[in-house]
Amino acid sequence: MPARARNNPRQIRLKSCGCKACTEKFRPGDKPTRKDCTGSWQARYRDPSGKQRAKTFTGQHAKRKAEAFLDKTRDQVRSGSFVDLDRGQITVEEWYAKWQAAQRMGDNTRETATSVWSNHVKPHFGSWRLTSIGNLDVEEWLAGRVAVVGVATIDKAFQILDRLMTAAMRDRRISHNPCDGVKLPRAQAKHPDDLMPPTYDQLAQIRTHMPDHFHPMLVFAEETGLRWGELVGLRRCFVDFEAGSIQIRETIIQVHGKPKRKAYPKSAASSRTVPMSARAAHALKGHLEKHPADPSRTTPSSGMHAKELVFRGRRKGVLGRSNFWRLWTSASEAAGVARQVENPVTGRIERWPHVHDIRHAFASRLHAAGVPEADAQKILGHERGAKITWLYTHASAGSVDAVRTALDRGGLRVVS
Repeated sequence: MPARARNNPRQIRLKSCGCKACTEKFRPGDKPTRKDCTGSWQARYRDPSGKQRAKTFTGQHAKRKAEAFLDKTRDQVRSGSFVDLDRGQITVEEWYAKWQAAQRMGDNTRETATSVWSNHVKPHFGSWRLTSIGNLDVEEWLAGRVAVVGVATIDKAFQILDRLMTAAMRDRRISHNPCDGVKLPRAQAKHPDDLMPPTYDQLAQIRTHMPDHFHPMLVFAEETGLRWGELVGLRRCFVDFEAGSIQIRETIIQVHGKPKRKAYPKSAASSRTVPMSARAAHALKGHLEKHPADPSRTTPSSGMHAKELVFRGRRKGVLGRSNFWRLWTSASEAAGVARQVENPVTGRIERWPHVHDIRHAFASRLHAAGVPEADAQKILGHERGAKITWLYTHASAGSVDAVRTALDRGGLRVVS
């Protein structure tokens, strides 16, 4: 290890200074006009990587400031608490580009993160330097945006900013995370009636106003509670009529507006076996007789292979969400089921019911039929159900058979 420099901090000579050292360098032979140098003092140090750095101090008592800085910095380097604030002078937008390039994200997750960053974080904090953001700045940003975009969206935006600041702190660019301790705004509670899923009678009324092509798919959704991507991504090779079940092994996601196959698990619980009730099996058999699907089994990486899909659009392609939802909204209104609900936070008018509410209706039906929560959460593909279920119960080995029996015995008029 090289010996420590004795002239650290060192004086930076100035022509304008009249001290003895500066006079001897720039005006030899002149008589010094003062004892102390009024110029700058430079403190040199090595960061944890061994790279030499320097910091210059000016003004009164510059030498004392430089010496105090050296003592403090050397202690931080030795203890591992050193933070290079100079590296924190980059803007949040520059840091986001570095941070995102190092993240391992799925296509759908990356697209969502990019959208949230571009629409909500970048417009406000993009030009700020990392070291300039304070705790109050974050709170003011949240308070101003929540009334515009709602609690759910601002929560996602806050998560992006929090991850950025956490990464900057771990990279020794800032000394603390300004998001720490910030309390997120809470959504105002909706009226209990607005939280209720549609009944099966209401779903039947909506179905009568939908094109006949989609009737079997809607019945199947009512009997299985599949997510949208699981429903339109179901392939013939994963349907077993003899066992009375289907396997959920992949889904369809939207990436830049285009459908893409994605292998599960999104979580360990998402890849699962779901029972088919007699009603679901009957609807699916009738649908496949009119619209056969190829039983071949291909991998998600090999492409879409739409001919393998059980439920397709009327042109035999992948069923698009936006087009189907427009049909669903019109059918809900025609059936007299639809209603408009005002969001208590943003004041926006939201429509009820959504297509996803079919899944909620199915979950409520399982509960009303007496299916244990642990079995229900396994069939629905949840990591855990209620906290009590998660802590104290386990799914039974015969959960698939138990749910199928309960569905067939319970009839169709079960409501939440």
